[in-house]
Amino acid sequence: MSFFDAIPPTIVTLGSFLFLILEYNKHDVSPQIASTYTTSNKNNPNVRFSTVKRDTIKLGICIIQTSLFSFLLGWKMDENFKKINNKYLSLDDILHVGLLIFCWFYSTIIAVIARKPCLRKWNKTLNAHLTVIFTTAFLCSMWYLRTTFIISINGISSDITKNIEKIVAICNFILSSIATAVAITTPRGPPLYDNGRPVTPISYSSILDFITFATMTQLLKSAYYKDGLSDSDLDQIPFNLRAITAHHNFKVWRSKSLLYRIWKANLHIMIYQLITTVFTALLFFVPVVFLYNFLEYIQKKPLNKASDWGYVCIFGMLISNFLLYLSIGQQWYWSASEFNTSVRGMLNAEIYAKSLRMLNGLCLNDNEENKNDGSNISKSNNLAASVGKITNLMAVDTNRIGQFSMWWTTFIDCPIQLTIALYFLYQLLGIASIFAFITLIIILPINQFVSRHFTKSQNKLMKFRDNRVNLMNEILQGIRMIKLFAWEKKWRNKILDVRESELKELFKAFLCLSMYNLIWMATPVLVTIVMFYVYTKVQGNELTASIAFTSITIFNELRYVLANLPDVFMQGYQAIVSIRRIETFLNSGEIESQFVKTNTLKIGFGNASVAWNKYGEDDELSSNEFVMKDLNIEFPIGKLSIVCGPTGSGKTLLLMSLLGETNLIKGEIFFPQTPEDILKPDPFMSNWILDNCVAFVAQESFLQNASIRSNITFGLPFHKERYKAVIKACDLQRDFEILEDGDLTEVGEKGLTLSGGQKQRCSLARAVYSRAKHIIIDDALSAVDAHTAKHLMLNCITGPLMNERTIILVTHHVGLALAKADYIVSLKDGKVEISGKTEELKSSGASAAILKGANNGIDFEDIIETAAENTELKRSNNTSDEKEIQLVNDSTLGESRYAVGSVEFKVYLAYILANGRFFFWFMAILLFTTARFSQIMENWWLKIWSNSSKDDNNLNVLPYDPIIGITDKMLSTISQDSHSLDYYFNIYVLITMISILLGVSRLVWLYYGSLRASRILHENLLNRVIRAPLRFFDTTPVGRILNRFGRDFEDIDSTLTRTAGSFFHNVIMMIGTILVITAVTKEFIIASLVFSVAYVFLGRIYAKCSRDMKRLDSVTKSPIYSHFGETIIGISTIRAYGATKRFMEEMLLRIDSNNRPFFMKCTLNRWLSVRFNILGSLLTFIAGVFILWNLDRIDAGLAGLSMSFAMVFSKQIMWSVRNYAEFEMGLNSIERVCEFLEINQEAAAIIEPRPPASWPHNGNIKVENLLIRYSQELEPVLHHISFEIFGQEKVGIVGRTGSGKSTISLSLFRFIEPSDGKIFIDGIDTSTIGIEDLRSRLTIIPQDPILFSGTIRSNLDVFSQYEEYELYDSLRRVHLLPSSENEQSSTTLSDDDNVNVFKDLDTPINEGGKNISQGQRQLLCLARALLKRSKIILMDEATASIDFAMDDKIQKMIRREFVDCTIICIAHRLRTVIDYDRILVLDQGNVIEFDSPYNLISNSNSSFYQMCQNSGEFDILKASVLKKKNNNTNEF
Repeated sequence: MSFFDAIPPTIVTLGSFLFLILEYNKHDVSPQIASTYTTSNKNNPNVRFSTVKRDTIKLGICIIQTSLFSFLLGWKMDENFKKINNKYLSLDDILHVGLLIFCWFYSTIIAVIARKPCLRKWNKTLNAHLTVIFTTAFLCSMWYLRTTFIISINGISSDITKNIEKIVAICNFILSSIATAVAITTPRGPPLYDNGRPVTPISYSSILDFITFATMTQLLKSAYYKDGLSDSDLDQIPFNLRAITAHHNFKVWRSKSLLYRIWKANLHIMIYQLITTVFTALLFFVPVVFLYNFLEYIQKKPLNKASDWGYVCIFGMLISNFLLYLSIGQQWYWSASEFNTSVRGMLNAEIYAKSLRMLNGLCLNDNEENKNDGSNISKSNNLAASVGKITNLMAVDTNRIGQFSMWWTTFIDCPIQLTIALYFLYQLLGIASIFAFITLIIILPINQFVSRHFTKSQNKLMKFRDNRVNLMNEILQGIRMIKLFAWEKKWRNKILDVRESELKELFKAFLCLSMYNLIWMATPVLVTIVMFYVYTKVQGNELTASIAFTSITIFNELRYVLANLPDVFMQGYQAIVSIRRIETFLNSGEIESQFVKTNTLKIGFGNASVAWNKYGEDDELSSNEFVMKDLNIEFPIGKLSIVCGPTGSGKTLLLMSLLGETNLIKGEIFFPQTPEDILKPDPFMSNWILDNCVAFVAQESFLQNASIRSNITFGLPFHKERYKAVIKACDLQRDFEILEDGDLTEVGEKGLTLSGGQKQRCSLARAVYSRAKHIIIDDALSAVDAHTAKHLMLNCITGPLMNERTIILVTHHVGLALAKADYIVSLKDGKVEISGKTEELKSSGASAAILKGANNGIDFEDIIETAAENTELKRSNNTSDEKEIQLVNDSTLGESRYAVGSVEFKVYLAYILANGRFFFWFMAILLFTTARFSQIMENWWLKIWSNSSKDDNNLNVLPYDPIIGITDKMLSTISQDSHSLDYYFNIYVLITMISILLGVSRLVWLYYGSLRASRILHENLLNRVIRAPLRFFDTTPVGRILNRFGRDFEDIDSTLTRTAGSFFHNVIMMIGTILVITAVTKEFIIASLVFSVAYVFLGRIYAKCSRDMKRLDSVTKSPIYSHFGETIIGISTIRAYGATKRFMEEMLLRIDSNNRPFFMKCTLNRWLSVRFNILGSLLTFIAGVFILWNLDRIDAGLAGLSMSFAMVFSKQIMWSVRNYAEFEMGLNSIERVCEFLEINQEAAAIIEPRPPASWPHNGNIKVENLLIRYSQELEPVLHHISFEIFGQEKVGIVGRTGSGKSTISLSLFRFIEPSDGKIFIDGIDTSTIGIEDLRSRLTIIPQDPILFSGTIRSNLDVFSQYEEYELYDSLRRVHLLPSSENEQSSTTLSDDDNVNVFKDLDTPINEGGKNISQGQRQLLCLARALLKRSKIILMDEATASIDFAMDDKIQKMIRREFVDCTIICIAHRLRTVIDYDRILVLDQGNVIEFDSPYNLISNSNSSFYQMCQNSGEFDILKASVLKKKNNNTNEF
């Protein structure tokens, strides 16, 4: 009796006992987060779950089995006792049955324990142990059954003993089968729900469903019958993979290294991963052992001799393949679905959590008044990361670490598989296997050498790609400026130059890939040649079919194992680099809010010095570092305080220091801090305002991509009455009437659907609505017109909603705010020039000095009194005040869309034509087909070679070769004895070399087509996007466009070619395999047809669902990056409001939304691989059965050929389906590119005949009957307006927000084509001129300053067109540099003075110009525009963010130096245009007044007069008009 059926169950039983002991004694001291999943559902709250019946069945079978084997043991002992005298005692039999009794008795104990109610928590674990024991017993029972019947034929036992043994064997087989079936199908728990959402059944399903991934079947059905899946169709992922769980487990070990934290947080996953890896490695070559025995059996077996050994071999191959593929499925489930998902979730969450705490270097978008870090930029970069870098950490580095988490076990299974493979090869080939292995080791360094070059090429490629994408990002961010200046062609050429360098590097990468593929294909050939040469020529052995095909199969498997090693090493290296990058970021400085003392009884500074950058005690301040020193300020609580000063004086730095967003060098700062968990308001709103809460209104409004209402409430409960009062106070009700969806209008990315004034008022409304007692407002009035500013000051900032609230207001509207202010701080060059109570400053005359400075020296004695009187004026038109605010339903909000269904044929056609036409694809098909044919010839010749050494006495020689139809005469000619070993060897080498050449050629040909497609598609996309109308950029998020140029072209450049080549390769391989096996056994064609139907069915439902999962995975990534981008932009606002916890929770939910489709996608891959591999194993088994049925006409060579092909068939068809799904997803990139290729285009850039070179020579502008609407279905914005601006005239355009001021400028530059009417410039209709000619001849200075990353020089002179002196002269014009005389008089600076960074043209400018103040950005853009020297200059709120004094200087400069130019100025500040020649007043798209300022302000009934009255600066404006009138009279 063999011990084979007793030892495996015994080993498993002992292992189970050991694991249970370890599990019982395990003490996990780390704090665990409790699962929030429940077993109750809304539809069925009372769910009952019980496995008592199943546990009883298992216990009963264990008792029966123990009794059966105990009876058998007693019977055998009695029989052996009787035969002692005859010396027939067999201790092996007794020991064999005793081991089985031990196993079943142990199982009985486990089954009894599992039924104990007090040990229910162990039920799942104990059932898993029983399942493994029962399954092992079941598999061994089949061998026991066979052995028993063989013994019954050849044995020496009595007939009664034989019959009893047979009965026990049959009962053992049946009971083991039932026990296995019951245990393996027992659910591990009841269905789970997460707030009504079903949890994926993989968390509680039976072990059978778990290892076969049958839990995914329901999702596949849903995908098959629906047009497309959405996130609501997906079950919740297991609780241990939820972002909140992963982040909790990860942050527990925050003081440790990142690698340690990853290991500790995922220890249980890594243990399962390790166990399945070792099990897979041990099983890997077991099917090959059965193959060798099968071929050996065919080779040595005489014809027509019955035996079951052949069937045993192929059945053993079937079972071992089943176990191997199930084990591989589990290994990759724990690696990809569990470990990768967990790592991605925890790293993204931790990076985001860090960004909420990190130093405010890049996060000063909220807006720093002056962060002149200049040459200190490198130090600054060490302290804070850029948005792009952190986005890369989340998008690239976490993905690299996640990818390596799947592959790290290669370092475990590779040595195990290598050892086993070498052992088998040595048994087959002897010393030849050593030589073969040495050859393999010699070739590996060459592979690594190519891999290193490929990696270097990839790094260079990534740099060019990053450069191109960054350049594209800057183009998209500044597209308005680029179009206004007609720079499209120049920027296009700049992008194409970088793209050409990228494609050259991509070509080098393709060369490296071709070399890599050459080595990869040549390696097994060289190894095989060396192996067979040594085995036959050196050792003098004959090459038989069993040795040839078995050794080649082993080496092919080994080749895949070793081929992965360089990639895994490379992934490991990349993962280490990524870990270091992330760890560096996580260890970087954090906001040190403890420096700010949160004492609510005091707000201000005590002898404090602050700067933007952080310095240690031993660090020296940079000469370019802007520092505010020795601040001693105490703001009154519950009152309004004003902070004023010229542009760049440090106003924002002062405010941000109060919020703790800067670095305290010395002294103390006092300011409250909003707690993360604030007290909930009661229903009566009595405790709404809290003393420890803060609100912040940034200079650049921070708005989330959500509805206006959501941005105003900002996470607080919606209180209708308070909300309406806030909307009214912030003058938003009229805007809501205009907006189609009212207050539920989506503001879009960075608030693109709103004007600057609307964004600022929404930001202010958020602060007013908040529960904060203390509110900081950074220059919120600069973005609105004078009328609105007056309203905001009266009804909002000093209105009833702000009573008893501390308000610290930075403003240039000092006259408007002075009357209500309790405290004033005036700054200059980073120093406090004047500070104190308003009454004290009034009495001392200091307030008049502040006002005089703010008004550029205009001295009015009664200015304070006048402003006080004017603040009591009411709005002339208050009808809308009484109007009910329209609040619309949430149902109007739109949802994001993404493509559904399969890729359209036109997308395939676009890719096919981009690669090449008929000849290209004809050559591709020819190369792939001939390459596959050469591979078949390889194996066929090996079959001929192995058959040539047959011993005719023992082996069957066939008269016909079914593969290529060689007759007996031809075969005898080939196989005759006259051919030496060299003949077969040399032809084999020739065929393999041709195969290698063709294999590499097909890839090179595809790479050639791919480069062509990449160049054509990118150039077409760039041309279409850069020529798209401005509305396209206003309605399309920048991230979406960048995704086309970034991720989509990365797929097109690299991934698409690889997947396409792999798909074609596997399809041709699959067809060749079917033909070869069918040629050997004709019956196989029927089996292949049946299995093909199954494969096609499984492949179709997989491809559809996988496509949806990949799309969802892609779509759900964007909200993560959008949320992160919004967080970085508004980090100061978020921290001020104490909303970091809420934003963190939102990010965790978004990470879960992204991890759900990713988890499902990975698990779907396991679902497919398990089914395809099981079908492939069955197909191999059937092929083996057909061979056994046809032994009379099949020799060992053909059998080896057929079986070697059959064993790889499942991989070929599985990868065909997988590659097709990946190829189709890659085509989604083509689909998205093609979508953008169909966008509308602007008018022609050049229209012949072109205007004269001197046009416009006079600057006359005539508008006739102009009707403008943004789209045909919308109401007109300008209503048939007509006016004329004469050459060299200075005209101001004023009006309320939404009156159509900016629409005039858009029309003039043809960003909007008129529905009716015309615009003439110097007598030429602008619609007859190409937009490039039109825009290049005009100059506009837009409201939003757009700067590019680089230097002051590169921003002023983008294309190096001007001399250096011209650049300095332009900076002096806008007063960023002092005049030459002033510069000479101020060459010496004291230690306390801050350096002017504009003196150095090479001073770095960060992306968007975030390292200089908003006002300085506007002045720099103004300097750039003035270099152009056009005849017509249009200024659109170009000086809104600078102080009045500077604005007055700029206007004087423009009047002085551009006296021969036509100036059109759109302004909210009436003071900016009050001394222009004429004023154009707009209201609701109509021209209501167009006259000189003197005539308009002299008419008390004019709208302009009312606007001047409501501005709070009527006397100043009137004085300016009179002054100009007198000057003109005197000149006359």
